[in-house]
Amino acid sequence: MTDAQALFERGLAALEAGDYTEAVETLSRAIAADPRVAAGYRLRAKAYLGLGERPKAIADLDAAIRLKPGDAQALAERASELLKQRRYDDTVADCDTALKLDPGRVDLFAIRSKANASLGESAKAFQDLDHAIRFDAERAAEHLTLRAKLHLDCGNAEAARIDADLALEIDAELLLAYEVRALANRELGELEAAAHDFERAAQDPHAMGPRIGRMLVLHELQDWTALLSATDELLSENTPPQVWELRGRAHLALGQSAEAVEDFSRLIAARPYKAQGYALRGIAHEAAGNASDARSDYLSALEREPHDADTLNRLAWLLATNDTLRNAKQARELATRACELSNWTNAHQLDTLAVACAENGEVTDAIRFLEQAIEIEDRDEFRERLENYRLININ
Repeated sequence: MTDAQALFERGLAALEAGDYTEAVETLSRAIAADPRVAAGYRLRAKAYLGLGERPKAIADLDAAIRLKPGDAQALAERASELLKQRRYDDTVADCDTALKLDPGRVDLFAIRSKANASLGESAKAFQDLDHAIRFDAERAAEHLTLRAKLHLDCGNAEAARIDADLALEIDAELLLAYEVRALANRELGELEAAAHDFERAAQDPHAMGPRIGRMLVLHELQDWTALLSATDELLSENTPPQVWELRGRAHLALGQSAEAVEDFSRLIAARPYKAQGYALRGIAHEAAGNASDARSDYLSALEREPHDADTLNRLAWLLATNDTLRNAKQARELATRACELSNWTNAHQLDTLAVACAENGEVTDAIRFLEQAIEIEDRDEFRERLENYRLININ
């Protein structure tokens, strides 16, 4: 046995033992002793992957393929890594070559389908997944789940749900299939079913997506108590900002404005450059009766997003209706901007403008805007206000 062969064997043993540092060191010596052996580069690529050094791994796979262009295994391994690097065209090219060399490499259909889907080649991606489902029975459930996700990405939630159902018939423990079916059910308006599937998918302790998905569904269901309970499970030093937002919304809906202010303050701390946290905290302050703090937060939100019609409307309402902050002229200006941004199609913004006009002594305009609001959304409070303004106008 040559020195190079001995080093290759020692490197392979280290690789199989999971000692990637030793494997890289030994295989590097083997390659230096005999740089013509393609397998040495391919094995060292695996060791580099074990160390998380993907660019070095791809460089080694490039070398292995240059030395042995007909190695379908090396091409397949490089395709898998190129996909993770988002080099989709190169991924497809490697899969094409490997499948010509070895048509039995059915695992490559799934890899190529992901690359094609990312390139916007949905038809090709579906074709690849059809082949994978047909010829790779061992992983059929996984391939069905991928096809379900692709259906979802293409806007076909019903087809996505059908494929997810089929996947779960094959493997009832495939948590990703529950998550994809949950997303499909949510799109289809089946919120209870979506919440159940998200909860099942969340059994994976490392999966954040299903937990956030379940919270969003609970928010849509307005199940505030369950939403608070769900957010409790994720509170930590690294709580995602969206959890603070949903938690704050739940507290606000339950009338717990002080708690909502605290949650939205944490959202602001996580995303100080975003308008949303300030706008939401402004609503919480307003609900708590802290008008001055609400105005300050609304202004901070508008500094970051000056064309947000909803925040403009909320600030206008505050200035039109709050005794301590009343400024009818500014309220009218803000409400007008909000209506313009919404193309005069938002009934609540038209109502705010009507109130601001009335406070500004422009009762005729107030009546006109309220009539317009009622045409869009007929609400008792609008009609009551309209009647009052008409009486004022008569007198």
